[in-house]
Amino acid sequence: MSFVYHDPLTVCNPKRFIKNVDVLYDGKEDGFSLAIIDWEGTEHIGIRWNVAIKERGENDKQSGALICNGSPSLSNKPSWFILPRELFDPALFDKDSEQFLELVSKWGR
Repeated sequence: MSFVYHDPLTVCNPKRFIKNVDVLYDGKEDGFSLAIIDWEGTEHIGIRWNVAIKERGENDKQSGALICNGSPSLSNKPSWFILPRELFDPALFDKDSEQFLELVSKWGR
């Protein structure tokens, strides 16, 4: 299967809230993406599946003929799920921190 998905750097929905997307991790067609997102002027963590479960069963998406919107998607447009800031230590998402590099290396296993 050759799924085509939206580059997480280009996902900016819902547009009225998102001003900037800094991708921390892109798990490609078999995974999720994680980003620091400027949500109404405050940095938050956003997460999304690059290919939604329901899309995996669609022939035109399996073949790469149609691009996958992933999950979540709003009005058939790829979108981010914004996590509450209270869940995370902001230092954990510094791309140069040892904690972040260790987490990302574990995701790749």
